[in-house]
Amino acid sequence: MKLLIDTSVWSEALRRKDKSLNSSESVIRKIIDNNDEIVVTGIILQEILSGISNPKLFAEIKKILNDFSYLETVKDDYIYAAELRNKCRQKGITAGSFDFLIASVAIRNKLILVTFDKDFINISKHTKLKILNVD
Repeated sequence: MKLLIDTSVWSEALRRKDKSLNSSESVIRKIIDNNDEIVVTGIILQEILSGISNPKLFAEIKKILNDFSYLETVKDDYIYAAELRNKCRQKGITAGSFDFLIASVAIRNKLILVTFDKDFINISKHTKLKILNVD
């Protein structure tokens, strides 16, 4: 299975003091142990690394993230994200622009999004977004 891991799930494994990527309780550790392919995209990298003021921690997390497949966003991803946002808005569903971009990338690349974020659950009800909700 090819999975796009949302920022909320990365944060659970990388930022909490009582957890780490190698913790058996980490959702990401379970995915790695299951031999699923993990894909990272630019907006998720930015979200994860933003706000880490400790240079050593920043470098450590950046190194960990470099071990996973990277997927570039393209012009069509942004256009489709706008279409998704417009479609969802008509159904009363709102979320941030970044969430719709992440949803667009997942849909267009046939990835399953792994998330704790309820906004993606709402988006998935009105789009082709496939999610693995780990909440």
